[in-house]
This record gives sequence, C-alpha cells and structure tokens, in this order.
Amino acid sequence: MSSTELALFSVAKEALAEAVKVDEVKDVRDHAERIRLYGQQANDRTIIADATEIIIRAERRLGELLRSAHESGQLGIGRPSRSNVEDGEEAAEEAETVEVIRPQRVTLKEAGISKKLSTRSQKFAAVAETAFEAALLSAREKILAGGAIVVNPLKDLSTAEKKSRRRAREIELGAKQMALPEARFGVIYADPEWKFEAYSDETGMDRAADNHYPTSALDAIKSRDVGSLAADDCVLFLWATVPMLPQALEVMAAWGFAYKSNFDWRKDQIGTGYWSRNRHEHLLIGTRGKIPAPAMGEQFDSSIEAPVGEHSAKPEKFYEIIETYFPTLPKIELNARVARPGWVRWGYEAPEQDPNAKTTDDATSGSAMSEPLAPVSGPQEAEVVSRVDGGRSPSETSEHMGVTAGETAPPNSEQIDDMLRAGDVAKTSLAELVQNTGLTLDQVKKRRKKLGIASRDRQREAVAEANRRRGAK
Repeated sequence: MSSTELALFSVAKEALAEAVKVDEVKDVRDHAERIRLYGQQANDRTIIADATEIIIRAERRLGELLRSAHESGQLGIGRPSRSNVEDGEEAAEEAETVEVIRPQRVTLKEAGISKKLSTRSQKFAAVAETAFEAALLSAREKILAGGAIVVNPLKDLSTAEKKSRRRAREIELGAKQMALPEARFGVIYADPEWKFEAYSDETGMDRAADNHYPTSALDAIKSRDVGSLAADDCVLFLWATVPMLPQALEVMAAWGFAYKSNFDWRKDQIGTGYWSRNRHEHLLIGTRGKIPAPAMGEQFDSSIEAPVGEHSAKPEKFYEIIETYFPTLPKIELNARVARPGWVRWGYEAPEQDPNAKTTDDATSGSAMSEPLAPVSGPQEAEVVSRVDGGRSPSETSEHMGVTAGETAPPNSEQIDDMLRAGDVAKTSLAELVQNTGLTLDQVKKRRKKLGIASRDRQREAVAEANRRRGAK
C-alpha cells in the first residue's frame, strides 16, 4: 500500500469513527464502493481489500446510527399511528387542548436507505466487537489470497454462531445423558454379523463370513432390543455390505431409527460380487429424537478411502469421525472387536484378551457389556439389565461411562489440550503423551497441530541441541 493510499485509508476510518449523521456515513460508504469498483477494473486486490473493509465498517457504523434513531423515535418504523381525534371531528364539549409535540420522524426511503442495507447494517452493529474484527480480518485475507472479490462476512459470522450453538447443544445433551440413572447412549455404533445367503453352498461359502465368526439371521438381528440402549436423542451408525443394504435399512427401522445419510468406505482391495466386484461398504446413519447434525462446514467427506484390515475390521478413521461429531455423548459399540477409550463395548469379539486372563473394565480399555441384548417380544419382553456398565448405582459411577469409584476418569477435551500444551513445554515424548491422554498417536499429532504445536519445531530444537553437544566435545 502506497503512502497516499494508506493516508486515504486512515482518513476514511477516522471519518467513520467521528460520523454522527447517516448522510456522513453514506458518503464514506459510497466513495469506498467507487474505489472498490476501480480496484476490480485495475485488478488490484489491495485496493479491493481496503475499500471492502471501509464499506463493511461504514455499514456497521450506519447500523449503530439507525438503531439509535429507532430508539429515539427519529426514524419511523412501520405505519404512522393514527390520531385519537379524526380530522373534521368536533369536540362535544369545550375543553382545554394540549398540543403534543412529537419529534420529526423520517422513513428509510426518505433517508435514502434500502431495507436490505438497513437490515445488513443493523446485523453488523449487533455483532460483538471481537467477532466483527475477526470476520473483517478473514474477509481481507480471502480477498488478498485471491479466493474472492466479493465477500460476505455476515455469512461467516452466521456459520460461526451456528457451529457454536451446535457445540453447546452436543455438550448439553452429553451431560444430560450421562446423568441418567440408567445407562442410555447417544451414539450406537453397530456392525451386525450379517448372514449372507449364497447362490450355492458348494461354490459360494468359501469366502463367507460364517468361516470367520458366527452369523445371525436377519430376524434375530432385527429382534434385538437396541432401543433399550438408546437415549431419547440418539444417532445410530450401522455398517452394511453392498448385498445386505436392504436388510440393513430394515434393521435400522426395527431398532427405531430413521435413515438420514451414509458414509462410503472405499477399500484398497477389490472383493467379491455377482453383478460387480465390490470395493466399498456403507456406514448408514440413522437418528431418533433431536440429535444435532454436524454444523455446516464441519462435515466430513462422505467417501473415505482406507486400507482393508482383518476380516470384518473397520478403519480407525470412522471412530475418529464419530468422536469428532459427538465428543461428549456416551457411546456403545455393538459387535466390538477391541476395547476403545470412552466406549462401552458388546459383542462376539469384545473380549480381546485371553478368556483365562484377568479381565479389565477401566476407562483405558472401555467397559464391556457381557449380557446379550434381549429380543423384543412385546409388553412382556425379557428384562434387560438396567445398566450396561455392570449394574452399578449412579453414586458409584463417575461422569464417564464405565468408570467406578476409586478409578480415574479419562481426561476431558480441555484437560487433554492442557496436557498436550504442558507436554510441549516439558518436551514430553509422543509415546508418553499417548499413554497419558488415552489418544492414539495419530490423534495426538492432529490435536497438537490444531493447537499450533508443531512437531517440526521440536525436531529442529533436538537437532540444534545435538549439534551443540557435538561442538562442546
């Protein structure tokens, strides 16, 4: 920015700060609009960014003046009020007349302000100073980076507000569900042991799931009382292979959930199939009650590419997606293969360790539910355990599911961030951070990156320290 441009920019900002009349603000805004158009013709993004900032600041100042005019009665709102005495009406009796002097009011049209500009300006005026300045800075960066010429900070502010409300709703819901006297889950993650009927038992059973683990008929899966585990507001993530997609939708409905969307797992290996050789599986998403969907801009791509593991094992990425969407809701995994921190597990493969070994049931391994899910059989259905964490009373259970009195609850999100920051200062190794936080190595790295803690900086420091030691020798 040249010295002349900088001077003009500073003068415009000062003029807005001192403006007390709508006309003064409009003049500054209109002049900045002409400069912005010139910047577009000259393809000068610095001019465009400066002019855009003045326009937005002018609209915010205009909104403040309009709001003040509304409150003082100088600006008319809606239709004018009718007089108590109609024109031409004579008083029946002589009485002292009191003249009421009202301040002169003008309309938006008379002030030369459109309704659209008035609305936008007052929205800017209603935004907190810190949020406004952040949105303004973001708008400048978009223009200077070449990402946009025309920006809409109000849209960014609205999106940020929606994200904040969604996070608050998720936290509130998680606290409410954790406080229930009986264990109810806001997230249910299920990978049923589908029994696929091959065309031929002789040629189609060599690659069937039955060769790897016991499978169940569709009716048996549908009859499980999964609804007794679900909170009033709950989301179901249900795995379905391509040929079993119709049956999976049946199961979702039978369990009391309405289909909403799905993820697609794209594998690095091609599988089997009759019409096509399948390379993907579906993770269906269903809900009951009023579960909050992810905020706009925070959704993951619906198609996830990940390598194939052991038979039926699902990628780690999908756990991370669920935990990102619903960090505080209580979670249970049906047909769990391994224990996972913060999750309750149930299913055929849940006991990962040797059956003769001492079982663990703590926050680091995930609490296990050994009782089978009772089939639904009407009003007189079989009694299901009131708590899947072993029947502990509320007084014995911490705010984290599966943590009993005397055990240490896993750290919450803020505590984990504090631990990572402290670990960076203390030069704690990543392996130790993984052990302390209960996160995976990949999760620790991503969280550190989000917090602005760069591993490369630590590597440079380590190299520099090693070089210093060599020089000292």
